[in-house]
Amino acid sequence: MKLSTAVFIALAVSAHAQNNGLWLDRAPIPAPRQEMATAAFNGKVYVLGGITSGFISTDRVDVFDTATDKWSSIHPLPSATNHNAAAVAAGKLYSINGSVTHVYEPGSDSWVQVASTNSGHGGTPAVGVIDDKIYIAGGAGADIASTVLEVYDPGSNTWTTLAPMHVGRNHCAGGVINGKLYVAGGRGSTNSASALEVYDPNTNAWQTLPSLPTPRSGVAVGVLNDELFVFGGENSGSVQGAVEAYNPATNTWRTLPPMPDARHGFWASTMGNKIYLPGGADAGGFGSPTDYNTIFTLDTSIRGFDNISTRALVEAGDNVLIGGFIVSGGSSKRVLIRAPGPSVPVPGALADTTLELYDSAGHLLIANDNWPDAPNKQEIIDSTLAPKDTREAAILTQLPAGGATAIVRSANGTTGVAVVEVYDLDSASPAKLANISTRGIVRTGANLMIGGFIVSGNENLRVLLRARGPSLPLSGTLADPTLELRDANGSLLAANDNWSSSQEAEIVGTGLAPSRSAESALIQMLPAGNYTALVRGVNDGEGIAIVEAFALR
Repeated sequence: MKLSTAVFIALAVSAHAQNNGLWLDRAPIPAPRQEMATAAFNGKVYVLGGITSGFISTDRVDVFDTATDKWSSIHPLPSATNHNAAAVAAGKLYSINGSVTHVYEPGSDSWVQVASTNSGHGGTPAVGVIDDKIYIAGGAGADIASTVLEVYDPGSNTWTTLAPMHVGRNHCAGGVINGKLYVAGGRGSTNSASALEVYDPNTNAWQTLPSLPTPRSGVAVGVLNDELFVFGGENSGSVQGAVEAYNPATNTWRTLPPMPDARHGFWASTMGNKIYLPGGADAGGFGSPTDYNTIFTLDTSIRGFDNISTRALVEAGDNVLIGGFIVSGGSSKRVLIRAPGPSVPVPGALADTTLELYDSAGHLLIANDNWPDAPNKQEIIDSTLAPKDTREAAILTQLPAGGATAIVRSANGTTGVAVVEVYDLDSASPAKLANISTRGIVRTGANLMIGGFIVSGNENLRVLLRARGPSLPLSGTLADPTLELRDANGSLLAANDNWSSSQEAEIVGTGLAPSRSAESALIQMLPAGNYTALVRGVNDGEGIAIVEAFALR
């Protein structure tokens, strides 16, 4: 049997998955920039100074909250700067501009000058923190490609000059593994673009290591799992997207798939199992700063929703309730799909529901009317999720990875409010319910469309919600939908009418922006909990609409 009513399958949305790691997109930087410094401090990423559009240095300090996916700002730096450095040591955030060093005081939201370095370290030096002391190497000082290494002790407020690097360089980057400072790439002297060397504080000596497979400067460096990851950069004016990792245990390099967006003139900051890489330039030289805000992680596990549901009015003809969803993660998923009607606690509930399940090609897989008639009735009972009323439909099955569609109709041609629900019966499985896209009729009063979903786990989930109407290839669509996101207590978390009025750049960056300006969308970083998305018509408009929820990671 083929499905005559149009099938609506939720789009499969994922991060930029790669065999060796995963790239995630986050809210863009408020002010694009390159040649800046970043630091991870108190669970947030600080972006200090840099070059903004128009080749203008800035004193801005923008702060990215990794838990909420929101940006804020703190007091500007004492002066505009670029090619600067930053570090966090002994619980304090430090800014280093050439030789001038400041520490940030959160209580007074101010920058306080401390001891200056003994030599200049402009031109983007390498920085690392070992035992709460700041090590800074190279950059541009008395020499355009400095070899100078210094260490700052916050306790004594002093800088001490140490053994110099073998290779002078600026536009380099550093990372710390097992108490040693590694410096990669750079420019300004022979072989600096391919140079990798390591400093051991215990011996005050440098050791030359195998060269970078891809020579470059203006790189970003981060450390995960005791490997030194080198991102992007520039070589002879050509912007690089290379990602290479050095393993000290094996003294070898490995090459990973390239960055989704090649960049140079940026920094990396590591928190937990993620490397944060905001900003940078996507063209050689100056004048092309970006607002990119990407994350690299070796954690490639898929996250999704524990269960998804939508409530709407079911009428005759095409005005049925259609729920499309995705099983992601490459393996099958055991799910229970329900169609509550008479048990829904609202006036005008649908008296008798039927349920049909279709694959992504529109072929009927299973149908049910009255769940006790299902051949696996006992399995449904054992799930503890059996519908409350025998007139309600349910399907329990193992679904392969990919898209599926569930359609709820009236068993006897009547009209009423019903719900389509999908439950994940095996949350330990790597496969997840990634997205839902439900089509139904939106009326006035209580007969709006309500999409529900559950987020679980210890880490917040980035979710995109959409409410579409005018872009649907149907007659009688909702001309101007609005969208509300509410928590389990019914409190309003976010709302939108006309998607480009808020979060436009962030929504466009997902590749999921609605095609019509009258449609609604919003992005939220959500902790574990129950949520609902409500779709209404502006000025009590009525018509067919779709509510969609996408797990963006």
